Amino acid sequence: MFQVSVITPVAKNDVHFLEEQFEILSKQLFSNFEWIIITDGEFNDDLNYLSNKNADFFITIIQNQNEAGVAGAKNTGINAATGEYLYFLDSDDLITEYTLFCLVENLKSEIPDVVIGPQKKITKKPAFSDAYHTLLKRLINSRNNKTLEAKPKQYRNSSTNILFKKSFLEENYIIFDPTLKLYSDIPFNFQSFDRADKVLFDPDSYYLKRVRSDSIRYPSLYQSNKDELSDELPLAYKKAREKLTTDKMKLVLDKKLINAYYYKYVRDIYLKYQKNTVVMKNWVNALKLVEKEALKKSKLSARLEIKTLTMGMPKLAKLMAMTRITVSSVKTFRKKPRKFKVFVYKSLLTKLPLKKNKILYESFLGRNYSDSPKYIYKYIDENHKQDYKNVWIFSDERNDLNHLNHKVKRFGIKYFYHLATSKYIVNNMRQPVWFHKREGQVFLETWHGTPLKKLVFDMEDVHSANPNYKRDFYLQSRDWDYLVSANKYSSDIFRRAFLFDNELLEYGYPRNDILYNPDKDSISEKVKSKLGIPLNRKVVLYAPTWRDDEYYKPGQYKFKLELDLKRLKKELGNEYYFILRTHYFIADNLDIDGVEDFVYNGSHYDDIAELYLISDILITDYSSVFFDFANLKRPILFFTYDLDKYKDTLRGFYLDHETEWPGPTLLTNDQVINTLKNLEIEYAPYMKKLETFHGEYCEWDNGLASKNIAEKVIIRS
Repeated sequence: MFQVSVITPVAKNDVHFLEEQFEILSKQLFSNFEWIIITDGEFNDDLNYLSNKNADFFITIIQNQNEAGVAGAKNTGINAATGEYLYFLDSDDLITEYTLFCLVENLKSEIPDVVIGPQKKITKKPAFSDAYHTLLKRLINSRNNKTLEAKPKQYRNSSTNILFKKSFLEENYIIFDPTLKLYSDIPFNFQSFDRADKVLFDPDSYYLKRVRSDSIRYPSLYQSNKDELSDELPLAYKKAREKLTTDKMKLVLDKKLINAYYYKYVRDIYLKYQKNTVVMKNWVNALKLVEKEALKKSKLSARLEIKTLTMGMPKLAKLMAMTRITVSSVKTFRKKPRKFKVFVYKSLLTKLPLKKNKILYESFLGRNYSDSPKYIYKYIDENHKQDYKNVWIFSDERNDLNHLNHKVKRFGIKYFYHLATSKYIVNNMRQPVWFHKREGQVFLETWHGTPLKKLVFDMEDVHSANPNYKRDFYLQSRDWDYLVSANKYSSDIFRRAFLFDNELLEYGYPRNDILYNPDKDSISEKVKSKLGIPLNRKVVLYAPTWRDDEYYKPGQYKFKLELDLKRLKKELGNEYYFILRTHYFIADNLDIDGVEDFVYNGSHYDDIAELYLISDILITDYSSVFFDFANLKRPILFFTYDLDKYKDTLRGFYLDHETEWPGPTLLTNDQVINTLKNLEIEYAPYMKKLETFHGEYCEWDNGLASKNIAEKVIIRS
């Protein structure tokens, strides 16, 4: 007999999480447990590898015979368990190495019926560093077998990270309710809390609750059933409430129900009431059980709404609730004017007729007049000027672009008007999450690079500032009618990584048309003259990308310049001149004090394609710029000082850096300097590789992409 039985229900789509769970269970400081995995179908063969692994704990895999979902699977696990205590571990979650150890320590001084541990939400698998293990040792050494009585705020709906004494559950006939699909934990937990002689809380025994970053392909139970959450919640509360015997636990549960009504589900309740009176009836029946003591401690508005609803006046209760929400929205609009503009856009401006000859352009969130939107615009302006009204979006006032007749400030009221009424939208980035294309609008997504680093659904974990990156990307890309691709390699990745099923425009990138312009040498001379670039020195363009895990907030990333500019100037200043060009996501300003005569900071220069033209050499890291620069067949160097971290942790690459990149990977400033000093010798082994790379990844770029795309999507539509 084991002291603890760890029970994990698993659906077929979640099997891939079990490898991580096995790994962390194998590292537990406490080892007197068994792991019972309950499957919901005939895929036990997919789990045979677990049975063959060496482990200090016993693994049992059971196919659930009844079809009662998660509740039925947990009941099967309870019946199969041989442990004195039960511990429920969801298939996608993790625990720390000391979690079970700390929970079980509470059993030394007494024999409680229930021990609760805290939960912490995570969006990716944590990396346990040396500092973590040092902290772990301190924690274990400092524990005094203390037991803490659980407080009301520590009683929760989820059954995970709780030790339940099995004999206690059996004596009180406590099982999971198989009629509840989503919230069977609520009656189970609160019956246990209600009837337990003592419920302890251990603050050190952390449980890592995964918020799934890929809610499109691998949604959790709640993510895949969002529309049913507000429907089933009152049923679960009613079932739990009717089985409680103590005033203390009734009060705890009543408060939870009031908060669920007032803060989370009130919109669902009343909007669904118009279509489904059963939903309203369930909420009324549950709220009728709430006692006065709980109502007294809630907000006055909640008390009035709930009393009105339970007295049989749902229409009046709805009016009260919607009035409250409206007043709250007005306060929000005053603090956040953009939300008011979005409201006006959705409710009023989208009712206006579309202008069939109007095109709206945006490049890099309005920061530049550049990239593929610029060159599509130029083609239309030069060849069909009288036929279309071209409107450009900019994040700041742009008084230098006088040839653009219509410029609007991003998120200004004119922006929302043109967004609502333009027939065509040309963008190289994702649109705002609140935007949804109107019927009749055409969205041309040009994208902004050939991918080296893995994208969206090819990424295992999300390390960026937005944990909802995959979900948001999926929903935004559903509005794209067309997506531009530069090569077959990109097309294959876009189809898979974006889950994109609409039309791909396989003409190359319009932004690269300038690289094939017959007058490109003349253009280069003009750009050099405008920027004051010395004509007697070779120009090196350094264009690094951003790091997903180094950020201030979404869209604003940190960047530490690892190139030693002063040393580069000392060693190379007579022969070379550097242009720095950071990614548009990078918020930090680069410090070039003392090297102004050696370095030009081109981070805010609109069009990087013009910088390509004037550069003899490109240094980058993991940016897609090298795919575009390869059109010129000039040397490309990769300064990858954090290669292992970026490759193994942050993103991963589609191309092997040792065999497929068209240039050497340089890890230090010494290597950069040596390569530039001896460029002909050092780059000679890569010339053939660059030629091959050009043939494969620049195959569709020929200077005609802007014409072909504009004619297909806009002119001939």
